[in-house]
Amino acid sequence: MMLSAWVASALAFLRESFSENIGLKALALTFALGLFAFLQGQTDEQQRTIPVPIVMRLPPEGAGRELMTPIPASIHVTLRGPARAIDRLIQTGVVPIEIDLREGHRESISFEQKAFSFPPETSITIIDPPSIDLEWEDVVTRQIPVQAAITGQPADGYIVKGEPDVDPTQLTVRGPVSVIEVMQFARLAAFDVSGLSEGTHRRRIAIDAPPVRARYIGPAAASVTVTVARRVSEAKFENRPIEVVGVPGAGTLPRTVDVTVTGPPEVIHALRPDQIIPRADLTKASGLDLKKHGSAAIRVTVELGHADAELQPPSVTVKW
Repeated sequence: MMLSAWVASALAFLRESFSENIGLKALALTFALGLFAFLQGQTDEQQRTIPVPIVMRLPPEGAGRELMTPIPASIHVTLRGPARAIDRLIQTGVVPIEIDLREGHRESISFEQKAFSFPPETSITIIDPPSIDLEWEDVVTRQIPVQAAITGQPADGYIVKGEPDVDPTQLTVRGPVSVIEVMQFARLAAFDVSGLSEGTHRRRIAIDAPPVRARYIGPAAASVTVTVARRVSEAKFENRPIEVVGVPGAGTLPRTVDVTVTGPPEVIHALRPDQIIPRADLTKASGLDLKKHGSAAIRVTVELGHADAELQPPSVTVKW
């Protein structure tokens, strides 16, 4: 009977323990569970991969060495340790790893654990990449020609005469030997001649960027001069007889010349052979006594409007 009373009293106590102030007890339980989760998260080890920036100290400009191997901006390091330590590391910022390459001959980079500044309670499990092989080249300087290009078409009836003139004609380029040795010229942006008529046209044209790793020493632009002239045609008239002016009955040796006429297409296409009259004018030669028999070498000319004539041979022997 006493045992039954004791059991009943114990059950009543337990019931009251759970039912009294149940809201306060639920709140306390919630805080206890949250505190437990927080402490558990702070003490549990985690493994996380983080980027570590790389800072390189390269050779100075005058060292004559250039690194050809592309170096990543950062490497990836996998850490194991308490979550709180890793989170704090990320929040405060990861200290970059510094690589001294100023001597210009180092063959590789090895990323050792002692080079990193991490909390002591963490440990490094993976470094990716663990090392990088380096390739170097000597830096050279040479002169290359400057090349201009033409784009567009001049006004109707006109053409670009000859090649464009460039000033300066050469440019100094500097860079790794494998890049500089294959460079043939420095290219300029194209000179647009669209709509231009007769005359000399000059512009300042920018120099195109050099290849990767090469750099120009000197001006960033060049002066380009282009000459635009009227379009011309050419016609050849062979074995045209020579007319002697100044002495009747005088003869020439040879008796004929070949005449090449150049000029505007509309003028050249309208010419007829009978309009091509080569003349050896004795009256324009100085020091000749035309009252006596004699001979002289006289230049032969052809008078044409709006066209030029070239004769072969240019001079003949005239006898009178």
